[in-house]
Order: sequence, then C-alpha cells, then structure tokens
Amino acid sequence: MTALLVDAEGPVATSPCAHLQSRDGWEFGDVPDDVVHLMIQNMEAWIVADTTALAAYYGQRFNANPLPEAQDLETVPKTALAAALERATRATQKGAYHKIRHASDLLQRIDRQKVLQRCPSCTRLFETLGRLIAAA
Repeated sequence: MTALLVDAEGPVATSPCAHLQSRDGWEFGDVPDDVVHLMIQNMEAWIVADTTALAAYYGQRFNANPLPEAQDLETVPKTALAAALERATRATQKGAYHKIRHASDLLQRIDRQKVLQRCPSCTRLFETLGRLIAAA
C-alpha cells in the first residue's frame, strides 16, 4: 500500500502528477495518478467549511457573514480566506483567528462530512486511503 501526500504550494488546476511535474519538475514514470495527492493549499479551508464549529468555538460576536460561500473552498485564494476568517473572528472573546493558538483546537472540532462536501481534494484523499486500507 503506497500513497504520496505533497504540499500543493498554490492553486491546482491539473492532476497531482501534472501539477508537480509542471511546478517542480517531478517525474513520476509509471506511478498511477490515483496514489499521488496534494495537500490543500490552505488548511484553513477545512476550518471554514464548518461554520457551526467555528461559531461554537468562538462564541458571542462571531460573524459568519465575511466567510466565503463558495461550494469548493479550494478555489478561494489563500489571502481572501485568511482575511475573511480574521474578520469573522476579530470581535470574539478569543480574538482574531491565529493559526498557532486556534487551528489545532478547531481541526479537532470540525465535521468531517462538511469538509468533504466543500474540499474535493480531501474527498479524493479519503476515498483513496479507504480503498487502499480495504485492499490491505
């Protein structure tokens, strides 16, 4: 059982192998594309996918209005997502979202199904891992 998970380092418009080949010059030879996966360019997209968990975590004065409504959060530019998350959380008692202080707690609270619905690369990764594990 083999799978490769690599940072996308930016927006992805092609298959993982093609992305890594054009961006970084990687050569894959006969490696099947379905075992190569790219991490989301901005893991905050996983957090933003579950506004219910965000609201519960930040409590009063959390404002979901600035958060992107895009069905595919992987298409939202990193800077736009960061700015929206900051605006949504800045008036809360916990203060504005901070990756070091808040991300690990939030990642434990988010609903996996909501992330899978709004982050296609996560769906692809989980489906592939499930298939590989079942076959093993």
